Amino acid sequence: MRIEAIPVHAVPLSAEQAGAMAQLRIKKHHVAIMLLHWFNAIVWLLELLTGLTLISSDYFRVVPLWYVSIAQGAFGGRANMLQFHVALGLVWIVVFLVYFTFGYRTYLGEVLHKEIALDRDDFRWLIVRTLRILGRSNEALPPQGSYNAGQKLFAFMIYAMIPVVMVSGVIMAFRLFSPAAVGWAIVAHFAAVGAVVSGLMVHVYMGAVFPEEKSAFFSMITGTVDELYAYSHHFKWWREVKVAQAEWEQRHDRERQRPADTSGTTQAVSGSDPGGSEVPGP
Repeated sequence: MRIEAIPVHAVPLSAEQAGAMAQLRIKKHHVAIMLLHWFNAIVWLLELLTGLTLISSDYFRVVPLWYVSIAQGAFGGRANMLQFHVALGLVWIVVFLVYFTFGYRTYLGEVLHKEIALDRDDFRWLIVRTLRILGRSNEALPPQGSYNAGQKLFAFMIYAMIPVVMVSGVIMAFRLFSPAAVGWAIVAHFAAVGAVVSGLMVHVYMGAVFPEEKSAFFSMITGTVDELYAYSHHFKWWREVKVAQAEWEQRHDRERQRPADTSGTTQAVSGSDPGGSEVPGP
C-alpha cells in the first residue's frame, strides 16, 4: 500500500473490507509489557485478598467473617499472612524497580509516552465520551492513538499511586521514622490502594466484560489486535502503523532495484569499447 492511499481520516468500511481487516494482526504490546501486566495482576490480587483480611476486625470488617477464617487458616494464622503480604510486596517493589531501570532506555520510555501523554484529540475525546454517556451528544469520538484518553488517565493514576503504595508500605512494614509517620503512611497506603482498586474495577470490566474491548483484553495475551479493532478504536495509531509499513516497503523496493540497475550498467559498459564501437561476440 502506498502512503498516498492510506486514509487521513476514518472512513466507513464495506463488509468485505471489514472482514479482510479482521483477519490481519497488528503488534500492540512488547513481551515485557505483557509479563509485567500479568505479574502485577497476580500480585495485586494476592495483596488485596490478604490485605482485606489483615484490616478486618470485630469493629471494622470489610470482608465476611467466613472469608477471614478461611484465609487465616490457609496461612496458618494472621502473623504468617502478614509476613506473606510484606514479603510479596517487597518482591513486587524489586521487580518493578528492575523493570523500570533496564526498560526505560529501550521500550519503556516510548510506552509511557503512548500511555499517559494527552493531546488535543484526547481532551476532546473525554468531553465527547462524557456527553455520549449522559445522552447529550451523538458526535463521533475523535481518533485515538494506541491508547484512548480514558486508558491514559487510568495509567496516569496508576503510575502516580504506585510510588505512594511502595513508600508507605515500606514505612508501615519496618516502622520507619516516628509513630506519626507510620500513622500517615497507613492513611496514604489505604488511600492509594483504594484509588487503584477503584480504577481496576473499571479497567477489568472494560477489558474482560465490555464486548467492544475484548480485543484489548486478549492483546495482553497475544500481544496483537486485529486491524479492524485498531482502525475502529485507535485510528491514529492504525494510520501510524500503516504509514510506517508503507515507508518500509518503499525503502525495501528501492533497495531491491539497486542491484538490478548496477548490473544493467555493467552489462552496457562491457558491451562497448572506450571508443563507442560494439565489442564483437564470440
